[in-house]
Amino acid sequence: MLRTYEGILEGDRVRWAGEDVPATDRPLRVHVTVLEEETAEEERGQQMADALSKLADSGAFSEIEDPSAWQRTIREDRPLPGRNR
Repeated sequence: MLRTYEGILEGDRVRWAGEDVPATDRPLRVHVTVLEEETAEEERGQQMADALSKLADSGAFSEIEDPSAWQRTIREDRPLPGRNR
């Protein structure tokens, strides 16, 4: 059975914050998960997916007939030898 212990990371040390921590004098193998960073990354991904879904639903850019030509115009690409004919 996995148990979770609350602690505070201070440099390279963990200070236990909860009362239900193992009482031992020997080294203890632990797994630490930083939830704030994972949650923020997951939220960013979900926000991006939501934004792209709304963009697709709105039909934005649907009037562009040739996306490649549009990109070249927007980026002001120079013709490359043997590539743009």
